[in-house]
Amino acid sequence: MKYIVIQSILILGFNSILNAQEIPEEFIENEIYNLSVDIGENWESYTTLGSPRFQLSQNELNQLNIHSRFGFQSINNSIALYGFGHFTFNNNFYGYLYPRIVNDIDAFPRYSGIPRDITRGGFNSGETDLSGIGYQSDWLTIQLGRGRENWGAGTNIQLALSKNSPPYDYGMIGLDMKNIRVKYIHGFLESTESIVNRYITARGVEWTNKKTLIFGLTETVIYSGQNRPIDLGYMNPISTHLEIELNERLNSLGTGSANAVWQASLDWMVSPKIRLSGNFLFDEFVIDGIEKDAGKEHGLAYSGRISFTPVKNQSSLLTAYISLLKVGTPTFRHGSGTNNFVIRNKPLGWYYGSDGRELKIGMNYSNRNKLFLYMSTGKRERGEESITLRPYEPYKDYLAGPFPSGGVEIHEFISMDFKWVWKPSIQLEGKAEWGKNSEPNWIFGMNIYFPKEFQL
Repeated sequence: MKYIVIQSILILGFNSILNAQEIPEEFIENEIYNLSVDIGENWESYTTLGSPRFQLSQNELNQLNIHSRFGFQSINNSIALYGFGHFTFNNNFYGYLYPRIVNDIDAFPRYSGIPRDITRGGFNSGETDLSGIGYQSDWLTIQLGRGRENWGAGTNIQLALSKNSPPYDYGMIGLDMKNIRVKYIHGFLESTESIVNRYITARGVEWTNKKTLIFGLTETVIYSGQNRPIDLGYMNPISTHLEIELNERLNSLGTGSANAVWQASLDWMVSPKIRLSGNFLFDEFVIDGIEKDAGKEHGLAYSGRISFTPVKNQSSLLTAYISLLKVGTPTFRHGSGTNNFVIRNKPLGWYYGSDGRELKIGMNYSNRNKLFLYMSTGKRERGEESITLRPYEPYKDYLAGPFPSGGVEIHEFISMDFKWVWKPSIQLEGKAEWGKNSEPNWIFGMNIYFPKEFQL
């Protein structure tokens, strides 16, 4: 229990903290942080331009501090071994590494390693989920490594970039200028079998009072081309896709080599018990009268969430919420399918891709550091144009039509999840989901790890 309390203090932070790399999604620290933001805590470090990040107190910063763990994770009959290492040195420098090896690539969320025909010790695939080095001061962050971005307001309602995507390699620059924060990333997604190189770049700015309100604007671009090198035209953090493309400053001329989306995000603690979050995204603008007369529609997406916390004390948190998310039929697709918002056949943003919507009502409970319970019910609809079904194919057209399109897959569900810190380094977790027209889905898992922290 002492270890859990210490870890909670480290990540929840106080006044004299410096951020380091993002917290792996599988760690219990993520649960603690996300639930705390719902009740108005930790808004001095909360951002719509990324995931929760480790924070270290000042008395640790003048030495080489190493935080590590080696762990075993099971999900039903599948097994993963993982290691985690994070170091800070000389106040500002840090590095991190989070590799995993598994015996079933489909069992572990966000895993994208390639399976091999042979096994070693029963394992057939390995992947580095997070790794990199960085420099951070009170106002500047520079990082080069592997991971994923999670941009947008609210919990689990991100649209274009989310924590659920496979990882990718990229560089990042961030500035924290009191109430204004800016962030820029540029990275490599993958190469296709036809030797088409795919890249990502994004830039965002947000205003925050660090107490109750955040408003952000972002632009995210996917660009690609056969044997295409990284494009210096996108290297300027203070630039825009349309201005660069229309003035032919890219290494691939024309308007068909890149796909951009623009998003506005708002997160507001209306009161100590009520939180309002929303995101609105444009993919394609239909402005010309000729296009409107032809029946074309905007490429849009939006999401919203309202949460209410009736129980908030030192030992318990209880939050109820309702969320709504919609991604249009052609949204996140492009005239060139290699510019779609996907990586390794999976979406970069919303887990269910596009051409769909979801309405969900739920409740979260926690005793702050040991037990986490999640219950939800809702309805999800997905059309046949979702990028989860045809990840690298272009859109058919931008003509307005029924939504979702074609044969619609409808899923009405009731879901229950739990995470329990049974011992200081043993966590149990489970999930059960019942669908109206499907068999119940049961998942049970365990996470056992051995932490080690030391200084040099």
